[in-house]
Amino acid sequence: MEYAESDDGIRAVEEYNASLARKVLFISGMLAALTAVVCVSGSTGGREIDVFSIPGIIWDHITGAVYEFGTDEWWDDYVLCSVRLPRIAIACIAGATLAICGAAVQSLMNNPLASPYTLGISSGAGFGATLAIIMGFSVGSSIGLYGVTFNAFLFGMMPVAAVLMISRTVRLTPVTLILVGVAISQFFGSLSTLVYISAEEESIQAAYLWEIGSVVNVTWDDFPFMAAMLLFGSAALYTVSWKFNVLTLGEDSAKTMGVDADRFRLLTMCLLALMTMSVVSFVGIIGFVGLLAPHIVRSVIGSDNRYVLPASLIGGALLLLCADSIARLWTKDLLPVGTVISLIGAPVFLYLIIRRNSQCKGSW
Repeated sequence: MEYAESDDGIRAVEEYNASLARKVLFISGMLAALTAVVCVSGSTGGREIDVFSIPGIIWDHITGAVYEFGTDEWWDDYVLCSVRLPRIAIACIAGATLAICGAAVQSLMNNPLASPYTLGISSGAGFGATLAIIMGFSVGSSIGLYGVTFNAFLFGMMPVAAVLMISRTVRLTPVTLILVGVAISQFFGSLSTLVYISAEEESIQAAYLWEIGSVVNVTWDDFPFMAAMLLFGSAALYTVSWKFNVLTLGEDSAKTMGVDADRFRLLTMCLLALMTMSVVSFVGIIGFVGLLAPHIVRSVIGSDNRYVLPASLIGGALLLLCADSIARLWTKDLLPVGTVISLIGAPVFLYLIIRRNSQCKGSW
């Protein structure tokens, strides 16, 4: 009996070590792939740059290297660090933010179809941007070019405020939260339609391009706020990753372990809304990243959020950067990144759902 128990214990330790090694290897592999895609994306375009020199150029730029105007070194530094790198960095930040928010909200609601836009955030932000672009109405019009951004952020937070008000009178279960989000989305979508009716063709096109998402016109000025929100939000989410694991076991289990599911869910949704809006208000509404990246991660390393959250962060950055590289290099920006990610994400996501249902008989 003692030998059997000893063998079981050794086997359990070996299985845990193998599982841990697989998770670490997967995360390390995605990080290496992200680094490679950054270098390839930075090296290709109108001016070709040696892919192996990309890290050195970036390091020299950070350390303050100065080149004579018009030399090859000056042009390489300018094209990479002032033209391509802002777009690459914003794509990585946006993808990482949407993916980690997607992983969190899916665990929070124990629903694989939940996304960062579950509360109607995208519809609220779209309505705010539509008002600014089509009708010229912007709460932040006094801050110039950021009027559309400020409007999108402000109106995108309105659904969250509505949910908080409703939560005072109704117990918001995961299903109720999704239904409230659907209702709010329909409401703001209808308001946007009313604005479109009285708009001119050029304004409609500008608003539509914003709603499907693009990182074409981003600059380094957009980076600090988005990066700060990602760092703060991801650190906060990882700190409470054990609570996400508890919630996936059910609310009764969460209660026995001292987790107030309703309060935790509302507070976390507010944080996820802020993180999502830090992306949406700058690059528009980019779908499927928050759905697809966490699904791929969970299919490989399981559902432990201590690993799912950081892996989703890296996977989201990799996914959106690949999509943007396709949009920039293969379609010459004729297709916005939001369209490219949908073309890639829809069939892949459908395949993952079918495969998961066939393996798990429809269970989460």
